[in-house]
Amino acid sequence: RVRAIHLGIDHDVFTPAEEPRGNFLLYPARGWPHKNHATLFEAFAALREKRPELELALTSYEGATPEGARALGHVSREELVGLYRNAAALVFPSLYEGFGQPPLEAMACACPVACSNAGSLPEVVGDAARLFDPESVEEMMAAVAEVLDDPEPWRARGLERAKEFTWEKTARAHDEVYAELVGAQALA
Repeated sequence: RVRAIHLGIDHDVFTPAEEPRGNFLLYPARGWPHKNHATLFEAFAALREKRPELELALTSYEGATPEGARALGHVSREELVGLYRNAAALVFPSLYEGFGQPPLEAMACACPVACSNAGSLPEVVGDAARLFDPESVEEMMAAVAEVLDDPEPWRARGLERAKEFTWEKTARAHDEVYAELVGAQALA
């Protein structure tokens, strides 16, 4: 049998702050193909036609970027927290994720999230992120526009959702599985 146990986030580090939000989207991901930068860049370029002031900040990405995007390289955890706290929204267009830590970290920092509906992501973010098909430029644009136009409900839902993911809860779930295994072993 397989039992899925969710990861947690460090709620002492990933916290909201009373800082003004910038006019940029954030995507913290390496340039691997499944991270889906190409479709994001296409959607971002189309979004900028209606919102020319909008920017895109990328961390851990090396490669060409569209106009209005900046690759920040590797950032420290403190810098990442600052980006989550200042971004207008997190956009997370991955084609596949085993878990999806960045959307939860962003939510814990009160950053609204527009997120791919692929892989484990819908299970992780629940109804606290605006989901989209990561292969559809139009759906990605609509999701990002929605969280930018009305961020407060997404921030509130995100903060509540992030509270469910603690390392203590993760550890307890592992302990339960180990206890079951030890009990089954003793009976054998």
